[in-house]
Amino acid sequence: MSPTPTTHSQAYTYCAFCPKGCRHACPVSEASQVESLSTWGKMTAAHLVEQEQRPLDAETAEAVHACTGCLRCSSFCKHDNQAGPALFAARTQTIAAGLQPKGAASSLATFKEAQNPFGVELAALVQGWRAQSAVKYPLFPGCSTLVKRPGLIEDLLVVASAFGAPMGVARAAQGCCGYPLYAAGAHDAFREHARSMAQTLDQVPELVVLDPGCAYTLMKLYPSFGVTVKTRVRTVVEVLAENLPHAPARPPLPDTVGYHDACHLGRGLGQYDAPRALVKRAVAHLVEAPSNRREAGCSGGGGLLPRTMPEVSVEVARRQAVEAASGTDVAVVTACPTSKRMFERAGRRSFDVIGLLRRWLEAP
Repeated sequence: MSPTPTTHSQAYTYCAFCPKGCRHACPVSEASQVESLSTWGKMTAAHLVEQEQRPLDAETAEAVHACTGCLRCSSFCKHDNQAGPALFAARTQTIAAGLQPKGAASSLATFKEAQNPFGVELAALVQGWRAQSAVKYPLFPGCSTLVKRPGLIEDLLVVASAFGAPMGVARAAQGCCGYPLYAAGAHDAFREHARSMAQTLDQVPELVVLDPGCAYTLMKLYPSFGVTVKTRVRTVVEVLAENLPHAPARPPLPDTVGYHDACHLGRGLGQYDAPRALVKRAVAHLVEAPSNRREAGCSGGGGLLPRTMPEVSVEVARRQAVEAASGTDVAVVTACPTSKRMFERAGRRSFDVIGLLRRWLEAP
């Protein structure tokens, strides 16, 4: 059975009666400076609607969409309340009531038409990256990388080969993992899409996933919707860190970088050490943000926030970049392609871990 607003009744209630213990943890309320968009404000709105003490209106619809799903608030919650999944579930009602924000509605419409959020033919893009011979690790880049960051795939193939872990884009990569359906609140559609993708993946014993959001969707969200993935799913940073002993013996770059813990990779999958090990091999100095690992900030790229509240999402990214790399000459490094794009939109120099590794490998 799909998660529904009723499934999250306790979470709504706990947050509604909480004295705002995680007030500082929500990146959206901090960036917007709007109290009704704090975790407490959003969850209270959902609670009142569920208890029929408040009508579902445009203001409430905006509130439940003002969440990236970063899970940071749960890191500071005594009850480990999962506000992100609860708010995403509340979005299902806004679809039925015709109150979904325009950006979320357009994303959902595009997905329904093309089976991905970009409205492009992914199969043609995947075909251009298919390996000509057998490789050790079939790769699932994620449709965002295929469409917006194809150069990152080239970087990864070079790095993986140098690490003795050759990769090639898998045929299964022509399908989207379905995260946009989940984030939009179209949970019945997400469950059906997940079942279809899981059947496609049955033919792939192991899959290495580049985008942490896709990995989180396959590894955590599918099971939460009752969908079993038989394929062994691993992240790219996990595989590369495992193969670090086979990497070339080269001195690190004389750079100083600040590391950003991507939400889905860190809080979602618990992978904190692997990306740091890779960055520390590539550069001489790694700066840690005051809030890191489980308490790390968010880049503003999740939950469809760039589509529903674009200016706020950029401000979220700007704030996180300042914390992760306080000096203007210090680049922000992340293992999430979406986060890199958000930091660049906020005017900060940013590297993907994979791109940084290639720079290191090819430095004179």
